[in-house]
Amino acid sequence: MANIRRERRLRAAEQALAEQAHLSSPERRVLTGILATEGWHLLTRHRAYRPTHPTAFAIGPTGVFAIVFAATAPDATEFGPLRKHAEEPLARLAADDFRFVPHMVEIVVVLPGRVRAESDGRLHLVDEAGFVETLIRHERRFKPARAAQLAAAGIDDFTRLHLDLPTTDEPTDLAGLFTETDLNDAERTAALARPFSDWMTFLDPAQLSLVHTNFTGPARISGPAGTGKSVVALHRMAHWAKRNPGRLLFTTFVKTLPTYHERGFARLAPRAVDRAEFTGLHAWTVKFLSNREVSSNLDEKAIDAARADAWIGVRDTLERVNDTDFGYWRDEIDRVIKGRGLPNVEAYKRVRRRGRDGTSLNSNRRQFVWERWYEPYQRGLEARGAHDFNDLISLAIAELRARPLTDAERFDLVVVDEVQDFTLCQLQLVYEIAGARANSLILLVGDGQQEVYAGGCTLSEAGIPLVGGRGRVLRTNYRNRAAILDYARRIEASDTVDDLDGGTGVVLRDSDTTLPDGKVVEERLTRHRAESAVPQAIRAANLTDADIAVIVPSHTYINRYLNILRRAGFPAIPLEHYDGTQTTDIKVGTIRRAKGMDFTAVFLLTKHPPTNLTDLSPAARDQAELQARQHLVAASRARDHLWVGLLTD
Repeated sequence: MANIRRERRLRAAEQALAEQAHLSSPERRVLTGILATEGWHLLTRHRAYRPTHPTAFAIGPTGVFAIVFAATAPDATEFGPLRKHAEEPLARLAADDFRFVPHMVEIVVVLPGRVRAESDGRLHLVDEAGFVETLIRHERRFKPARAAQLAAAGIDDFTRLHLDLPTTDEPTDLAGLFTETDLNDAERTAALARPFSDWMTFLDPAQLSLVHTNFTGPARISGPAGTGKSVVALHRMAHWAKRNPGRLLFTTFVKTLPTYHERGFARLAPRAVDRAEFTGLHAWTVKFLSNREVSSNLDEKAIDAARADAWIGVRDTLERVNDTDFGYWRDEIDRVIKGRGLPNVEAYKRVRRRGRDGTSLNSNRRQFVWERWYEPYQRGLEARGAHDFNDLISLAIAELRARPLTDAERFDLVVVDEVQDFTLCQLQLVYEIAGARANSLILLVGDGQQEVYAGGCTLSEAGIPLVGGRGRVLRTNYRNRAAILDYARRIEASDTVDDLDGGTGVVLRDSDTTLPDGKVVEERLTRHRAESAVPQAIRAANLTDADIAVIVPSHTYINRYLNILRRAGFPAIPLEHYDGTQTTDIKVGTIRRAKGMDFTAVFLLTKHPPTNLTDLSPAARDQAELQARQHLVAASRARDHLWVGLLTD
């Protein structure tokens, strides 16, 4: 029966293509194979075409393909025109309530004779024998009904060919979406029915123009939580990779994010993964210094010992400064003195300590901090032959300025996520990695309201030029359902933020809601009561197979709650081991590890956030705003369900 049906389809395909008089005999023969394949649709050009223009588009379960016939393999000068002419006809391709994202089209160049099939991330080179196999072996992206709907929408100057013969008994479920679409209001609802890892990679029409904008140098994307900044950045990477042969780097301060986003990029540009590196900045730096044989010794035990020795001599004095603690003064070194690469005490006396100005340090106090806290710590490191992370960043900057990346090492596009948490020196390092030129292609993505480390800086302070309108602010929230967004909006996390370069940014309170419904539960609990309340709340939520995170106040809670959840019968893993695939395991981690991620449901344990910052002293206000920003970051990770346990002791 299958052979009979196949033969019927082949004959019908041959007859349909025989009517396309402008096609050559070999072209009709090649295209017959895909038109005869169940679930596939063919759109052929109305008339003769020029080289580098597609002869046809094939639309089926694995995507949309532009078919180009050529006598020889294209050279480097033809890649740009091939991509341009493949995407242009798709600019208005729409079906009911969604539009196709043009850069997701794949280009297949069919060559005469026998050639070895090759794919380099920009196009596929095939011969007649390997043509159909190349199209159908990809990951499934469309359900049959969606492919048919998209093909039926039509492409200007192309004729749709489809065999109206019985195909399969598969139901026509229009709820399935391919992940590389941009969606409007009606389609978002359908997207939410998919696994959350798929939903995270969608594009909305409001974001599509930003993906295609041609920046000619450093550029910035900012906006509140949930506005799709990272998704847009990944699409920009995919869009660029399909036009250029160079290497790409995605880096961030949060070490768990690169692996998480690498999987999303692999769905958008699967054949460019081998030239894209996703890594945390510290991991990249350690590897770079090792490859360059630059002497360094990152020894965390030695770092802790050097800090402890230095702290003994200043503890009594510094703890009396606005009731500050060890963590505050550790960050004074890490985020201000060494994070900014300050060369001497005079530079320290002049610098503005962003986010830390509430703890007033006059000239004499700064002299004391430098001479009695920072210098003894640094001498302690030197005595132990050790470096801290800031030292490694400085060593890498110096090495790159002396010897820039070679052609084999360099990256042609650098994307930096969660940039608001970078120190000045870390920003200088990523700029050096990108080539430190006015036309360097570096995209910086972040949100000032989600800054969970005080002592940051602006891009211009780091010497990164944003000129000619190379900054964009996203305003529409695509992640959080209405109830969760309303809850997050009420958190007093600062009414004003900058756009990462000194301009006025957009706070979450002013972002637009797109998703209805949602659920928020808030309880006040003792720490002891919380241990039974968390598994009870998860069970009561009844979120079968949902992507769930339990976010805890500090690292010391992680193992405790992993054990609590496992004893309650829930599979659980540390958040730092999450790579975006373990959707049924409950992830347990801190706010800082959850940054940049999204979950169907979040169960958050936190101290009660301050409700009125105006009544606090300047120092207390700094700390309260930081705590509130952390609370906002954690709450805004949730899409559908948020449970908050406010710890009262």
